[in-house]
Amino acid sequence: MPGDEKKSSNGGMIHISEDVIAELARKTIQGIPNIKAAGLASKFSIGRKSSGIRVSVEHSQGSVSVDAYVLVKYGQRIPDLAWDVQEKIKDNLERYTGYDVKAVNVNVQGIYTAPDENIALSIEPEETPSQDQEAD
Repeated sequence: MPGDEKKSSNGGMIHISEDVIAELARKTIQGIPNIKAAGLASKFSIGRKSSGIRVSVEHSQGSVSVDAYVLVKYGQRIPDLAWDVQEKIKDNLERYTGYDVKAVNVNVQGIYTAPDENIALSIEPEETPSQDQEAD
């Protein structure tokens, strides 16, 4: 499997598979509340993928790019959660692999609700002044 290789201090090579990098990113997403990886969305992507994660390694520069396909829990602020995903994936990959993370692209594929939640959207009509109030 293609991946990136780094020289260790003893002169040997260290190789971390793209599948391992994808699994680290997926585990990171699992630890973020109100968000989950979108497995079905990843089947339409090109490249290495694992449960809504696509990894691209640039061998010449030793950098990694990650595309994360996620679902956000209904009622949450999407930009804030996407920012959390980017930061936490970047931090974890750099900490555990030592690779430079060039980009983490978050693709929000949809929203989800908990199975026991019953969400009813209601649109209240605007209150219009009654004729009695208009006469005052």
